[in-house]
Amino acid sequence: MSVRTYRAKTLKDAMTRVRRDLGGSAVILGTRETRRRRLFGFGMREEVEVLASDDGAAATARRGSVSESGTSATRDIAREALEGTIGARLGELHGMVEALIERGRLDPLLPEMPSDLVPTYASLLEADVPEALARRLTKHVADELDPAELHRPERVREALVEAVESALAIAPPIAAAAGSRRIVALVGPTGVGKTTTVAKLAANFKLVQGIRPGLVTVDTYRIAAVEQLRTYAEIISIPLSVANTPADTRNAIEELGDVDVVLIDTAGRSPRDEVKIRELADFLIEARPDEVHLVLSAAAGERALRAAVERFSLVRADRLILTKLDEAEGLGGLLSVIGGADRPISYLTTGQAVPDDIEPADRSRLARLILGQEYVHERSTIAV
Repeated sequence: MSVRTYRAKTLKDAMTRVRRDLGGSAVILGTRETRRRRLFGFGMREEVEVLASDDGAAATARRGSVSESGTSATRDIAREALEGTIGARLGELHGMVEALIERGRLDPLLPEMPSDLVPTYASLLEADVPEALARRLTKHVADELDPAELHRPERVREALVEAVESALAIAPPIAAAAGSRRIVALVGPTGVGKTTTVAKLAANFKLVQGIRPGLVTVDTYRIAAVEQLRTYAEIISIPLSVANTPADTRNAIEELGDVDVVLIDTAGRSPRDEVKIRELADFLIEARPDEVHLVLSAAAGERALRAAVERFSLVRADRLILTKLDEAEGLGGLLSVIGGADRPISYLTTGQAVPDDIEPADRSRLARLILGQEYVHERSTIAV
């Protein structure tokens, strides 16, 4: 058996090296956190150490142990020596882990994680799920399944999807109906794709559902923003109004005439600019929307997403739209954000094409996307 030690900054990096060197049949014998002195002795750096064995090598050793060339006594001595070495090493690792736990330096889940779930934990890290959340999800799976089920990868995957689904709140699509006007506003940071999303929704309402949409823009700050939306409105053949001030908003809505749904495109605001967000809130007070959707880019970092959710609470957004799923390197970072946002997700966008590349949020699909079990463009666009 070939036993190797891998050290890296994170467990995810260490597991990547294990799979690269030893393949998918590698056996994880233990993990621990270590502190090593930095180059030239200045300070300490934290690392994760993984002890892994080559399962293929173990199989070879087992085949060799039954060959006719070796004697029974020799085989017994070799096996006892190997078991003694591994046992001593594992005992040493567990002692170190217990000491770290006592000092509050290591989450107690790691030494208790069933070896069958280590690949699951590693896959969560690869999907950019934060380590603390990855540990909780893995523990949840371990608690939910019988020990015999842990050996069945398909059952583990199902349990993991179910765990992620339970953390996702999904809102129904915009409840627009012929003959009853509904006002919907889209808000969010700059560059998340609000105007394109408004155009996608409007086109689908008219072309797919036969509902009459109208557009209002209050985005008079961005260069050519009004012209961009006007171009979409002309292509779709729907009315567009412009509100330059909060006081203009109700008049702009009334100018649309007899429409079934009013979609309000707002100016992007930096989450750090509270003054501008409050100005946006003034527009919405006048508009009196039935729904306010906070548009977030899936390609943004976790900290930026959290800041947007927190700061845009001033405009009382009650739903989320996740855009640019096709541009995100990994979607795992979304999970902790949307799980704690206390707002359901209404739509997903998966590209720039209008009216395509938008779909109502689906709990099961979003869970599989987050876990990397499904690709963004694996299914065709769903009519909204």
